[in-house]
Amino acid sequence: MTKDLLADKKRDNIAAYVISMWHIEDLVRASGFNMDVLAERLIDPMNVDAEEAAEVRGWYAGIMTRMREQGLERSGHLSEVEEVLNELEFLHRSLVDVLNDEDYDRFYEAARPGITTLQQQAGEEAKGIVETCFTAVYGVMLLRAQGSAVSEATAQAEGAIRLVLERLSQHYRQMRKLPGVSMN
Repeated sequence: MTKDLLADKKRDNIAAYVISMWHIEDLVRASGFNMDVLAERLIDPMNVDAEEAAEVRGWYAGIMTRMREQGLERSGHLSEVEEVLNELEFLHRSLVDVLNDEDYDRFYEAARPGITTLQQQAGEEAKGIVETCFTAVYGVMLLRAQGSAVSEATAQAEGAIRLVLERLSQHYRQMRKLPGVSMN
């Protein structure tokens, strides 16, 4: 069985895992679902031995297969990533509405104007709060990678949103340690 290249991120920082998976999904699409193109761009530069390269290649092939099976050739996210987003959305709602976690509430209130703006801009296609947060962080990451300018207001909003996701990731990691909680 091929090891999961993002297992450590999934265990230690669920937000980094989601962002990484979104990026990988985009890279798979950009490669045209062509393993040779993906290998040339991502696996070959890793400078690993043939056995490890084969393992990595198998991992990416598995992602490609699941994306095709789930009809994600043009857009969307793998079901396992959607499941994590749903878990995080539930956790967010629990922290805000049920647990009234003051620290989390403070981070969320600081980020709320940026989240609200993004949801208003999305209109009818607006997603949940947590997915909106990921969209903001991922969008700014892409802008920076392309060398595009990021306004000070956008950078500040993204910074506040990033803090929400970091705090949410901490709560998620703690929640997974609870007896009887099994979230794979």
